Amino acid sequence: MLDVGDDAPEVTAPMATPEAAANTERGSYTSGDVSEFSLADALDDGPVVLAFYPGIYSRTCTQELCELRDWKADLAEADAPLYGVSADTPWSLLAFIDEYDLQYPLVSGFNNSIIADFGVRREESIVAGIANRAVFVVAPDGTVSYTWLATEPLTFPDTDEVEAAVAEATR
Repeated sequence: MLDVGDDAPEVTAPMATPEAAANTERGSYTSGDVSEFSLADALDDGPVVLAFYPGIYSRTCTQELCELRDWKADLAEADAPLYGVSADTPWSLLAFIDEYDLQYPLVSGFNNSIIADFGVRREESIVAGIANRAVFVVAPDGTVSYTWLATEPLTFPDTDEVEAAVAEATR
């Protein structure tokens, strides 16, 4: 797992956005509804929060993503975009955004290295290849300024710590 002070990898990956989910009927998504996420481009506007999670529609991940949805308004005041990241396909991410009214994008680690590049890819188990639950704040200069890794099921990051890390990264 990357640590504070490490350079974040240059990554691009498919991304599902709230706008695309709202503009297309669920079940009718095509590759035209999928955007491209570029960490370098996202950092042009300031720090970025990346919340890695194992997979949508699981009990714990659904709870976490909805808590992040509710917390996002506070983070918006800190002026840092939030991106969820999992191994799910972009089309299933679009359906999840639509169903749970998420107002932040979800990045697909399907068929690319973003999860491994941040060092949170689960290597062993029946579900090898999914992401471990983790949060990173990446400063505008591309360095990791905050990390959190779940060590127990049903544990979530302290959003006050994340907000403080975002505030520090904008200085």
